[in-house]
Amino acid sequence: MKINLYFIILLASFSSIADNKITYFIADKSSSPIQVSTKNSEQVGIVTDVINAIEKQNIHFSHSILPFKRMMKYMKNPKVKWITYGSAAWPGLQSLSLSKTPIMTVKHRFLTLKPNKHNEISDLFGKSLVLIRGFNYPGLAAYIEQDKFDIIYVKDHEAAIKVIAMGRAVAFPEMNIRLNYHLKNMKLPRDNFNFHYIGNIIADYDINLCFSLNFPELLKVKIEGILVEMKSDGRLENIINAY
Repeated sequence: MKINLYFIILLASFSSIADNKITYFIADKSSSPIQVSTKNSEQVGIVTDVINAIEKQNIHFSHSILPFKRMMKYMKNPKVKWITYGSAAWPGLQSLSLSKTPIMTVKHRFLTLKPNKHNEISDLFGKSLVLIRGFNYPGLAAYIEQDKFDIIYVKDHEAAIKVIAMGRAVAFPEMNIRLNYHLKNMKLPRDNFNFHYIGNIIADYDINLCFSLNFPELLKVKIEGILVEMKSDGRLENIINAY
């Protein structure tokens, strides 16, 4: 009887630990430099560096690298407590419960080759755009639905940049910070390209930490306090500038 009671207590203990487990979700390959997972499983990136700084304050998360679609499936499980990144500008779970303090503000550009200049979105009508399959393009969606462009879909950012570099498409819309990161990694000279700011098409927006709806409130308050400190002492800016 004592042995059975011991096992019941032990199982209850494990259940309690499982209930308190919080997973930091990392999207595999598709979110650099916001999150970066390398071939040797090294975890870096702007948001991951922020999470690592938070974990130095005696807060611990279980890190999980998953393909984006599988990550979203796990995030929909109401029993799973998680943290990742999100934005009020995006649809779905990544917009529902955000930190009050943003990590950064992102701006978008059209990447084109030097000779390809434009002043208005209408200058691109009938021309080829390269887009990443599965990504949302707020501000461009209506034009895409109206078949205003010839669309070339590719699997990732580097493939899109290669299409532009080869002259197979006129423009690639993307966050400025992502364009800079991938051009540097690909060792492509910036002087070969134009970067057209498109804030009138895709408005600037904030990237925040994003919490599951069942995330512990007291822990959320503590994390919010850490973010405020990191913003005021320049650590957030230093992390962003590293990419």
